[in-house]
Amino acid sequence: MRFDDHLRVLAARLREFRRNHIEMYERHQILLEPWTHEILHWGADGTLHGSIVAGRARPPVSRGGWCPCRSIDAVAGDADDLTDIGGRCA
Repeated sequence: MRFDDHLRVLAARLREFRRNHIEMYERHQILLEPWTHEILHWGADGTLHGSIVAGRARPPVSRGGWCPCRSIDAVAGDADDLTDIGGRCA
């Protein structure tokens, strides 16, 4: 591999790391604000969660589509692991 190829690979890995870091940060922020979990939002399973209509509020969903209703250890795209945790987002 040439030097530019190594740089491209390194840049791709850094972009992936940054995307993952942002996703984890957003999930953490959502979990720190439990009062937002009842704001209407679409869950990863395609159903509508929540009961409060809030116009300009930040929805409790990360850029990757994760919401607090989703099991912490659920793998993206695996609809079988979607569960309601602790009565939230019912």
